[in-house]
Amino acid sequence: MWTASQRWIWLGTVLVAGWHVWRAYRGGASRRWRWGAGLLLGGVLLYPFLVGGVSAVVTWLYTAGPSSLAARLMPSRDVLPLAHYRQQAARLLHIALMALAAAAVAGLLPGVIEGASWRAVWARVWHHPARRALSWTLGGLLLVFAGYNLWLHIQFVRPHPVFYTGCRKIWGHRGHAEPPTILPNTVASYARAFDLGAAGVEMDVRYDLQRGVYFIGRYDEAVPPPDQRLTLEEVFAAVGTRGYFWLDIKTVAYLTPEQAQQAAHDLAVLLDRYDLRERAIVESDTPSNLVYFARSGLHTSYWIFNVDESEFPTTPWAQWWALAQIKRRYAQGGFSAISLDHRFYTPLVAWMLRGARVHLFTINDEATLRRWTRSDQVRVILTDTAHYDITACP
Repeated sequence: MWTASQRWIWLGTVLVAGWHVWRAYRGGASRRWRWGAGLLLGGVLLYPFLVGGVSAVVTWLYTAGPSSLAARLMPSRDVLPLAHYRQQAARLLHIALMALAAAAVAGLLPGVIEGASWRAVWARVWHHPARRALSWTLGGLLLVFAGYNLWLHIQFVRPHPVFYTGCRKIWGHRGHAEPPTILPNTVASYARAFDLGAAGVEMDVRYDLQRGVYFIGRYDEAVPPPDQRLTLEEVFAAVGTRGYFWLDIKTVAYLTPEQAQQAAHDLAVLLDRYDLRERAIVESDTPSNLVYFARSGLHTSYWIFNVDESEFPTTPWAQWWALAQIKRRYAQGGFSAISLDHRFYTPLVAWMLRGARVHLFTINDEATLRRWTRSDQVRVILTDTAHYDITACP
């Protein structure tokens, strides 16, 4: 947690704070000013011990701390490593160190403790040309940053196609499997989910480019011969009138733009044949190709962060930057929803995505299902359990 940049900033801050102390005592400054300078130096000198203490607390909380507190502070610890949370703590400590450094350079803390008015303290800072230039630079950067965020959020919350407004938010993940008699991603599993009260089902779908046919299949499974495939049309013929469909199309990422346009056209024709255009949503993590499905008038869900913890940024700044790009692509694509693994739906992610309709997967814990069902922003939740009776219905 103690990086090279922090060491140099800390060393420079020690020297500046020490200079304040030397000036305070050498120049016969008031008692309060000397106290302020001393506290500033003491805080900087204690910083390395704070780093070690915070690192120990984070490690203890991650490995052996109270589960309720750990779940609140580290909601994704079942998928994200300890290093992720240690890096987050290191960034917060880095911000604290930068604040100490700014206080040392400007001499604000001694002046405040001495009792001088804020006008007098800022006059002292503003009087120096270098400090004045730094203030203008930082102020300009903050204005640019705030302006970009405001513009991005306005674009993000523009009206988007609305896919699902029902109160039964919990849907079947690959239907509802009951091995060994009912396997996932089968007509029987989809029918079973609807029988148990699910409003919709999610299914893994692939696209046969040569035949223009959609069929059920995962990306990590061998592709069966054409005569052994369960086609999407067969699924719709069997259960197409029973509810909503989340189509996780695994092969969108591997299509060229021309092929993606053809795939979108073929799916639109199929959905129209069964009058399912308003009851099906297409999911992909490739917005550049997903946009062709949106332009065909289909509902689309932009899948973010995948399911690999390496896809999830490890620092607050990296998370903000990744989410800013996600919001820009979402706004440009005109998608209907954003879908992600519930473990990555942290408070920062939820705050950044406010205004979008969120689809979460895959939650099997009853308490977690109840919590997210109550969220207005979360519209669909996938589960492998039979908790379809947990609803937001009045």
